[in-house]
Amino acid sequence: MENWKFILACLSLGLIVWLLYPSRSLTHQNEDNVVEIFYMGPLGPIADGMAEAVAVFEQRSLEAHRKDPSKPIYRVISGQTAAKDQVADPTRFLISVAGGMPPDVIYFDRFAIAEWAARGAFDPLDPFIAADVAAGRTDAPNKSDFYEAAWAESVYGGKQYGIPCSMDNRALFCNVDLLLRAGLVDDKGNPKPPGTWEEFLEYCKKLCEYDESGRLVRAGFVPDWRQSWLAQHAWANGAEFLSDDGKKVLLSSPEVLGAVKFLRAAADAQGGFEKLSGFKASFQGDAQDPFYTGKLAMVLEGVWALDGMATFARDVRFITAPMPRPKKFVDAGAPPMSFCGGWAYAIPTNARNKQAAWEFIRFMAGEEATRIQIEADRVKAEAEGRPFLPKQQPLIKVTEWSYDEYVARNADLPAQYKSGAKVFNDLLPHSRFRPITPVGQLLWNEQRNALQSALYGLRTPERALAEGNDIVQRALDRVLAPPTGRPIRSWGWFFTLYGVLLAIGAAVAYFLHVRKHPSGTLTRRQWPGGLISASPWLIGFVIFGGGPMLYSLVMSFCDYDVLNPPRFIGGENYQRILTDDPTMPAAIWNTAYMLIAVPLQMIVSLIIALLLNRSLRAMAFWRTMFYLPAIVPMVASAVLWVWVLNPEGGLINLALRSVGIVGPQWLQSTEWSKPSLILMKLWAAGGGMIIWLAGLKSIPASLYEAAEVDGANSWQQFWAITIPQLTPYIFFNLIMGLIGTFQIFGEAFVMTQGGPVNSTLFYVYHLFNHAFRFGNMGYASAMAWVLFAIVLVLTAIQLRTSRRWVHYEAE
Repeated sequence: MENWKFILACLSLGLIVWLLYPSRSLTHQNEDNVVEIFYMGPLGPIADGMAEAVAVFEQRSLEAHRKDPSKPIYRVISGQTAAKDQVADPTRFLISVAGGMPPDVIYFDRFAIAEWAARGAFDPLDPFIAADVAAGRTDAPNKSDFYEAAWAESVYGGKQYGIPCSMDNRALFCNVDLLLRAGLVDDKGNPKPPGTWEEFLEYCKKLCEYDESGRLVRAGFVPDWRQSWLAQHAWANGAEFLSDDGKKVLLSSPEVLGAVKFLRAAADAQGGFEKLSGFKASFQGDAQDPFYTGKLAMVLEGVWALDGMATFARDVRFITAPMPRPKKFVDAGAPPMSFCGGWAYAIPTNARNKQAAWEFIRFMAGEEATRIQIEADRVKAEAEGRPFLPKQQPLIKVTEWSYDEYVARNADLPAQYKSGAKVFNDLLPHSRFRPITPVGQLLWNEQRNALQSALYGLRTPERALAEGNDIVQRALDRVLAPPTGRPIRSWGWFFTLYGVLLAIGAAVAYFLHVRKHPSGTLTRRQWPGGLISASPWLIGFVIFGGGPMLYSLVMSFCDYDVLNPPRFIGGENYQRILTDDPTMPAAIWNTAYMLIAVPLQMIVSLIIALLLNRSLRAMAFWRTMFYLPAIVPMVASAVLWVWVLNPEGGLINLALRSVGIVGPQWLQSTEWSKPSLILMKLWAAGGGMIIWLAGLKSIPASLYEAAEVDGANSWQQFWAITIPQLTPYIFFNLIMGLIGTFQIFGEAFVMTQGGPVNSTLFYVYHLFNHAFRFGNMGYASAMAWVLFAIVLVLTAIQLRTSRRWVHYEAE
């Protein structure tokens, strides 16, 4: 038996060493001259047309190796970021870079490349391009071969950080039948899309329909749905979001203000944005898309919508047109405007095989690989029995060729798809892209928040834009002129400090024990056994708990973005929490509001426990049913409640409507979003029921019998016996409820993303945004310790005051 244990221990140790020790495969190259290129994309492993192009790339390297054995054989290994949104939440990528194990190539949204390139996450590609040009390579990426919007979006500080590999712009889709029905036609009786903002507002009013009960059944246009971003309309009004030198934020400029007022007028023309927002909550995707089903007459969409309609809604008649501009621009002959986005290949700054990564990028972003992928997409579309509409490409020549080859010459393709594709392609030279700035994600978030705030009527458009402008400007100033401090490059002192603190903690524990048992020889003999029993927790805390906590405390006094060495800046982060974070008051208020859920949950769970403490038939069944919601995973219950709280088709509003009550907008309302989450928490009150039942079972029946003899009724027994006897359980539920409420995050992350208008931006969600979306890890660490201090103080107060009202049986 002892030999078996020894062998098992050796095998376990060997497994741990094998997992921790970097194997040869991680060096990206083995003795056969095979070089592994690690690729990270947002949509999972390489597949479809890209897989075919990668296979050609690998085959070419094999052929080159056979001719010249000194040349490497490339093998592409793909992975994914496993993130809900790789751009808004690049956690895995940033950690891989910070940990020294990044991919060799990453497929990243172009506008976000500049934000992380400013922090040193990506290598500039100019040296690779220059080397190819010097070597006379004709396949080297050339700026003149790409659409300007695609190429320029990956440039930061005069350096090229990404090679474009996809492209997409936006246009307005109008339902032909609804236009005809509303009489919105030209002189020849043909459906006419709106050409100016003034016309567009009239269209919204005429295309919007309500039923006899005043319920919205069709919207002309929803201002903030799909691709109707404020930026698109602001550009149409001649706006810029940054000054030419990139140092001043122009979110509150008159041009942007005009766009907000235009979108607000579009919402008001249809009964107000809150009604539109509730109506929008019933929208679905694919075949049930509201534009396909006639619930929405006009929608601003990307070029991919053409393929979606060819797949799910071939019978829908539509017309495609540029998004309207103000009449003054149209009269002046200004070209139509569009918003362009797309992705690019980039090389992380500490990638292990940069030359191999560049070979991969050069081929995959080139004309040959792009044509291979387009042809593969065509074969797949035809195999699925649907029309093929090629994607737009950043290469001008390829986009023109694919349109001519697969669209213009395709006699079987309906005319509306041909004209739609032409509209999109004609807009490419006039397309704008998101500002190139280190605070691009924050700027994008704030333009959305400002628009929603104005649409909901919470603030005037002027104030909403001014507040958003202030938030972004502060962040930009901090990036351009970061706080000065001493970089921390050596960490020997940290481990020494940690060891000293552990020793002090152990000494204090021993001193307190000896003080409590001055002559306790027997109790000291029990220490070895106690330490052995507690060792799993102690070891886990020392390795995985205490060290990270101390590190977080150190980081809270530093300016740290994960990618670069932290710089000690003293208490600036804590000062920023108190005085220089405009969003912090909203985050604190939202979290404090949710404390209402604590007593409500306790009351509901206690009522359930009192009901289930009686002798009833099928009691086990009822206890199980009430407890089940508590064990449903949070994400699953969140998705369920999104539908339950749907303003149009949700169970709650349908029930209210059946008795003549118009239900609220729930998650789509700034007033009802937090009560909605509280209601969801009450649904899971069965978890606390178990604790209350245990407390009720522990109350001696003799106390109730004595009370009955004295003439006490049920209500008097409840207040004089049940409540005093349950005070330990009340105390426990109160502490755990408060701690859980201060840490609320998942519900908002899944259900509301902090909206609408930051109404569910809780403290921990705000912390998460700074840590993993904006790269302010030092500031987020300070926020975490402030939260710890708040919870600690509140818990201490509760412990102190509990002596007056908590009664234990032993006392």
